Amino acid sequence: MKQKFLNIFSEYFENSKLSKLIVSSPLQDSEFRSIIIRPFLSKKGHLLSWVYRYPRKDVTKNYTLDESLALLQKMIGVDFKQFDLYGLEQEVFLKADGKEKMTQKPVQMKREVQVTHNKVKSRMVESDANFLKLLGVSSTDGHLKKEKRDKFVQINKFLEFFKNATESLEKNKMTVLDMGSGKGYLTFAIYHYLKEVLSEKPEVKGVEFREDMVHLCNQKAAEAGFDGLGFVQGSIDSYEIPSVDVLIALHACDTATDDALAKGIRSGAKVIMVSPCCHKQVRKSMKTAGLASWFSKYGIVEERTAEMLTDLIRAEVLEIFGYQTQVFEFVNAENSPKNLMITAVKKRENRAEDQNAWMEIEKIKAFYGVEYQHLEREMRT
Repeated sequence: MKQKFLNIFSEYFENSKLSKLIVSSPLQDSEFRSIIIRPFLSKKGHLLSWVYRYPRKDVTKNYTLDESLALLQKMIGVDFKQFDLYGLEQEVFLKADGKEKMTQKPVQMKREVQVTHNKVKSRMVESDANFLKLLGVSSTDGHLKKEKRDKFVQINKFLEFFKNATESLEKNKMTVLDMGSGKGYLTFAIYHYLKEVLSEKPEVKGVEFREDMVHLCNQKAAEAGFDGLGFVQGSIDSYEIPSVDVLIALHACDTATDDALAKGIRSGAKVIMVSPCCHKQVRKSMKTAGLASWFSKYGIVEERTAEMLTDLIRAEVLEIFGYQTQVFEFVNAENSPKNLMITAVKKRENRAEDQNAWMEIEKIKAFYGVEYQHLEREMRT
């Protein structure tokens, strides 16, 4: 099976059908966590670029096809177990963890092969943006720091979702509130997008519990000349929210996400965007008798079931209050383990007074043995 996989890899490369090969899931201790292999055209001819993904940096090495085949031959089933090959027409997956299993499937979307190192990516914000230099994501000459690559990906991905979610809103003098703004990466990014890219006059505020972080972010905002961006000290549960157009809360722990959602709904926010973290409350409230005992038998199953139920109920509550809601993967897990995003855009009338609207949530809780979910309890009282 290994040789068949290598033959396909070789054929795809020689016939310009190879998009990329991703090597992942180390079988033993490894300095790097994955390898991304792509074809490219150099002055010496067609070669393969190997990008070794270390925890804090990427290292690129170029090999010929024969050199690559020799390296892969030694690696399969010894150093790594997962090999995902993406071609123009087929995707081939090899799993080698004692037994070798290979599967193939046709591609879902048309794919192009990039054979140069000069591919220009379309981004919401480039690495030479001044605020990225001030926040330490880029060097003073505008080059992205390797250890900040994942953060740069997260910023750009978030701005894509922000752009889509706020598409129908009036951008001039838009008010945005970032609950739990931390170091302010996304708060700065939103202001940059609205002010520098769209040439609008937004009012963006970050709320952060740590006073030293508030002081630092305000200092950086002043250095950037972002007059409409400010940070205040406070916590999600205690901060009094005025009327706001957009509320975001990324990686607020456990019920803090629910508190942010509740405040967003009550303030009449037109758009709410959250990326949940630490789903502890529902797991603790799940009963361990009857059907629910199936999930509590295995810790990891119980944990993931609780996560799924928490965000499902959150989405349903938002729908009841008139929000068109989506739940999706924010960024790849390799860029951030906290990668789920819930976006809610106000589209319909509030149905909270209609008790029938809550029945689906009651059914979900009853089926899975959930006593209560924090956001649902908060919004029904």
